[in-house]
Amino acid sequence: MNPAQSFCSCTDLSCPCHPSRHSLGCTPCIQKNLRQGEIPSCFFKKVDDSAKPEAYFFENFADWVKQHPKKENPA
Repeated sequence: MNPAQSFCSCTDLSCPCHPSRHSLGCTPCIQKNLRQGEIPSCFFKKVDDSAKPEAYFFENFADWVKQHPKKENPA
């Protein structure tokens, strides 16, 4: 397992950019997303892992963050 695989939260294991399919870590995923004007799914999952967004564009991520406010950490 390469280091990127150990923390990758993407569940699309069939994606050719997934770190489990090569030894280049997150680079292919980031490059693909930048080309397409998208945010990687791991960013969405960090905000809320309980649902799947409609799309992965920058605007969708901004809306996702607004719709899923950060939960307060208990003191």
